[in-house]
Amino acid sequence: MRNKICLRLVEADDAPGLAALYAPFVESDDRRLSDVSFEYVAPSVAEFRQRIADISADYPYLVCQRGGEYLGYAYAHQFIPRAAYQWGAEVTIYLAPAGQGCGLGKVLYDALENILRLQGVVKAYACVTASNEHSVKFHEARGYRIVGTFKDTGFKHGHWLDMVWLEKALAELPREPQPLAGWRELQQESVAKILEEANQAAAGLP
Repeated sequence: MRNKICLRLVEADDAPGLAALYAPFVESDDRRLSDVSFEYVAPSVAEFRQRIADISADYPYLVCQRGGEYLGYAYAHQFIPRAAYQWGAEVTIYLAPAGQGCGLGKVLYDALENILRLQGVVKAYACVTASNEHSVKFHEARGYRIVGTFKDTGFKHGHWLDMVWLEKALAELPREPQPLAGWRELQQESVAKILEEANQAAAGLP
């Protein structure tokens, strides 16, 4: 019997596995892979651990494993650090080759977006390298739409890269929005239910 897929909240001890999953998107010789990230140098485990701590302080950060293998992760973070932008969040996802093409990305994003809705987030934004057509199509299939293309925004591997921004409405716009809640302020029973439903969906993946 194959190992069960487990989707859960991130922990500090996930840093080595997630850093290893992310590294090829930064430093691979295959430009189709390493053009995904605009970083030049893959972060160390210590730096990745700090990123986990910073992001997960206020926003959901989800990890998916099968046995000891990391299949992917997704998280949200602050869109723009001014009060009027607080009801928007930027979302990010990375999937290992073993986690691609099986519907896992949808499961991760569904859970992530559901937690964001509980926080009061009404708009999700995704920033994608334009040449990463797979990611653009994935987001469009999830209800995101391209709202802008920034030409020649990043320089990597000797060439200029365009950047695409996509947007998705997660909820109706409130007339008088309440201050955004940190995800740790939410009823954890509600968060647990979202994760339980995500794991039930993941159990049916090939």
